[in-house]
Amino acid sequence: MSNKSHVFLTHKSGNFYFNHRFSNHKLYSLLVEITILNETIVDLPILPEMASKLELEINYRSIAGTAAIENNPITENDVRKIAEGKEVKGYSKNHKQEIINLIEVYKQLSKADVQPGLEITEKIIKGIHKDITKNVKHEYNIPGGYRSNEVFVGDKAPGGIYKPPKILKDIQDLMKEFVTWINCKEITNSHPVLRAALAHYYLCLIHPFADGNGRTARILEAILLKSAGIKYALKELSNYYYRNIDDYYSGFSKTIELKKENDVSPFLEVMFKGTAQSLKQIKGSVVECIRLLSLKDYFRFLYEKKDITIRQYDFLLLQLQQTHAFYLKDLFNKPVYRPLYKEVSEQTARRDLKKFLKLGIIETKDNQYRINWRCLG
Repeated sequence: MSNKSHVFLTHKSGNFYFNHRFSNHKLYSLLVEITILNETIVDLPILPEMASKLELEINYRSIAGTAAIENNPITENDVRKIAEGKEVKGYSKNHKQEIINLIEVYKQLSKADVQPGLEITEKIIKGIHKDITKNVKHEYNIPGGYRSNEVFVGDKAPGGIYKPPKILKDIQDLMKEFVTWINCKEITNSHPVLRAALAHYYLCLIHPFADGNGRTARILEAILLKSAGIKYALKELSNYYYRNIDDYYSGFSKTIELKKENDVSPFLEVMFKGTAQSLKQIKGSVVECIRLLSLKDYFRFLYEKKDITIRQYDFLLLQLQQTHAFYLKDLFNKPVYRPLYKEVSEQTARRDLKKFLKLGIIETKDNQYRINWRCLG
């Protein structure tokens, strides 16, 4: 790839630099890690029901995260309630409408059939913005329409204040230049995660809308990641940005400072680290689901072989749903276990635990017991 900046002279806002080079060579290693992690996840067997459940959980986290970056206080749990059609109290009408819009956008993103090398158009970007901000009251914002008002972005800490292009003509010209640049061969032939990060960064830098720029940029990034076959992490990434909000804003400000030096390393580092971390989290969740199903099958196998009794089998299935350790006395005292052990003696319960330990299904420490999740390797 060329190391030259693409410089565009605006009417009132001076030179605008489109850069794609990065000087931080650790980023190459992150791109390799991202590629390997994604290939691993794609190769893992996952049932449709499991995939749907996993995606829903990620959606709720991501919607709460991407909205919170722009000061929406609605929690992940309340996002779930809104998605289920339940009423939530204590929030403004605008905040609830933002969440309703994001829920619908995420549904569309899940269903969208996007092909590799997707061409980004102003129509796509305006459509995302329209869907994200519709029915949300704002003094200047027009859903799907570029702003004609001057704005200041950020705060003194973290990241500082940035003044985007201020007149409509400059915004219109820059958006035409942006889509031409992000679709040029040099960018589309680069690593797709790099292209997604550049789209996110430069859309935020132009800041073409009066409201919802960050949410629009993060959805655009997610669309490009989906077109590259990046599973699940495209949504988990927004939650990463929220959890690392200072780094996220700092990545913008440091990259702005380097614009004339043709170096976008600071923002790319935040995005690449976030993508790698998100993929690791997704991989862990998928492996956990597979392990759960495998253990259920194994316990069924033991029961059918008559290596364990029906009580022991029911207990093991019940224990798969528990995340905490237990004591012997809990089998008789805790309501969750009592139906299985109310008619048996303590000696019988001890024999059950001894058998589980011999089979390697249960492990013990300090007189506490828990499922050995790695008993199958």
